[in-house]
Amino acid sequence: MRRRFFLVANPGAGIAGIPLLDEVVATLERGGAVVTRGVSADVEGARCEARRAADSGSCDAVVAAGGDGTARQVAAALIGSCTPLGIIPLGTGNVLAHEIGLSARADVVAHTLLVGPCVPVACALANGEPFLLMTGAGFDARVLQALDRRLKRRVGKFAYAGPVLGGLARPIDHLEVRLDGDAHRASWAVISNARHYAGGFVLARRAGIRHRGLQAVLFKATSPGTLVRQLVSLAMGQLDSRAARQGDVAMVSCSHATITSQHPVPTQLDGDVFGTTPLEVDAGSSEVDLIVPTLNSAHVQGAVPSG
Repeated sequence: MRRRFFLVANPGAGIAGIPLLDEVVATLERGGAVVTRGVSADVEGARCEARRAADSGSCDAVVAAGGDGTARQVAAALIGSCTPLGIIPLGTGNVLAHEIGLSARADVVAHTLLVGPCVPVACALANGEPFLLMTGAGFDARVLQALDRRLKRRVGKFAYAGPVLGGLARPIDHLEVRLDGDAHRASWAVISNARHYAGGFVLARRAGIRHRGLQAVLFKATSPGTLVRQLVSLAMGQLDSRAARQGDVAMVSCSHATITSQHPVPTQLDGDVFGTTPLEVDAGSSEVDLIVPTLNSAHVQGAVPSG
């Protein structure tokens, strides 16, 4: 049973006092655990703190409290370390929590941190930066770019309504995508290391964080109306059938991808704004140990090959 935890909370999210976080920490401490909180007020400082805690041997796990972006930052710090990563899902989408089947209940999260098994998960690379879930260019990155973070903290997913409508109202992007050397075109591209997207939506059925390999999902909309219909298909879990039936979505397994465009197009990484094209993505070879719920350890998608 783990007893010593180093907690990294999103330094820019203002999450102190969030009930789930407070309840998880209180539950851990009632069980005799010691929770040490990081104090850094910036992302780089938080990554350094996480790595120092892991290397010192003073903790049994480093815990990322926040959204998927926070989990990515801590995971990047733990690559090459024997110290596992735990998560307290405080974000809007919590894709990683959906990926491992972790409920956002304080007792479940605390129990998972204390006794949940560790599984190795693959870290891919986008322009050299490690990520766990997905990266891409186009529509969703534009939505994130326009998102009011303060409003998001107040109203949650409702804050996305304006940016989504704004993204649909602008001209379609034109992307050139190469997947393992093969050329494709798209108006929006997501290169996924995980099965889920934007919460519990299933985007890439042939991907999974324990499977070494990527799945590219290429949206080939030529008008806002087509993009709306593609989004509806995604929300209804019918993107695969749309790809087979309509042909305006392509799903391609790959190990390496590059996305370029004539003019810079916004990119995203695990749900955070990540600059603009060009974007180079590789399945990578790194991994981290992730603490998962006991009952779901056998159901995390795929398995990282052992050699």
